[in-house]
Amino acid sequence: MPRRRSASPTLADVARACGVGTMTVSRVVNGSDFVSASTAARVRAVIKRLGYEPNEAARILKGHSARTIGFILPDLADPFFSICAHAVQQSAAKQGYMTLLLASERDSDREASALAMMNARSVAGILIVPTSPNSVSQLQKLQARGIPVVMLDRIFPGLQAGEVMVENEKGAQMAVKHLLEHEHRSILCVAYDSQFNSITQRMSGYKKTMVQAGLEPEFVLVDNKSEVRAKVLQRLRAANPPTALFMLNNVATMQVLQALQQERIDVPKDIAIIGFDDFELAPLLAVPITTVRQPAAQLGQSATHLLLDWIRRPRGSDARSLQAQVILPTELIIRRSCGCQSVPRIENELISGIAARE
Repeated sequence: MPRRRSASPTLADVARACGVGTMTVSRVVNGSDFVSASTAARVRAVIKRLGYEPNEAARILKGHSARTIGFILPDLADPFFSICAHAVQQSAAKQGYMTLLLASERDSDREASALAMMNARSVAGILIVPTSPNSVSQLQKLQARGIPVVMLDRIFPGLQAGEVMVENEKGAQMAVKHLLEHEHRSILCVAYDSQFNSITQRMSGYKKTMVQAGLEPEFVLVDNKSEVRAKVLQRLRAANPPTALFMLNNVATMQVLQALQQERIDVPKDIAIIGFDDFELAPLLAVPITTVRQPAAQLGQSATHLLLDWIRRPRGSDARSLQAQVILPTELIIRRSCGCQSVPRIENELISGIAARE
């Protein structure tokens, strides 16, 4: 009686269809460099044609890491992080990896739980936008087990991990110089999440530019986003209010916009504003917002490529030979909230934004 074939194609089925050994197919599935490009392409084509799917459970039982990467980010509701997450998932999928996506909600305990879950799932590597320095020791333990770690957007000292960031200080300097060109001399900097190095770098850029112009830097610093609106309103209602505001992330920008609407303050007639981080609705507001744009999709793509390079490096190779840091440029997107009148057409901005995510 002939042996019944399983409903799902096996690794052996792929090998027979390709005319290669099962070890060759296994190497292609696992992303090994020890297979010629032409053979790997042929194997991948057969895998796609047959619909072969590797058995992750069996791989893990044999001591292999899963073809899954973990991504821990603070907040999926933040447009910047959601664009990053989309880019990570797309980039990983193109390389045959799934993404386990978890949000820490800016809570150190949730972040610790997310890391523990990823450890239990035997992920091949971890991308993280860290929330708490308490996670450094946990990440070090994962690294000791051979799990690569790449930090995205912000870093914590004490962890020898990959880093992907933007030119935060230069971006802030561009924004402040632009406000100075509009002859503003009282520019208030609104900072939320100032415990992170990405925000402190932006604060540094703002401060340096103000001091170079012979002006006094002034900050509103808050750790709880619910406090942003009240503290900004307090300053706006005081004697000699600022003529311009520079917000250091999307959370601060949204809170400031609500404060200005509450006080019926006209932008940019009564006050000019620039935010750090662009968002999809920025050009669609009654007064389109001038922003420092981070390449959010490129950040996610670069972080994924960096992590996969670390995952795939041959055993025993020198990690120092691999790229460990990526720093991407920022761009000042001129709209009307800063006082400029000549701005790009909205539809062109929307098309550019959609293309960046695809």
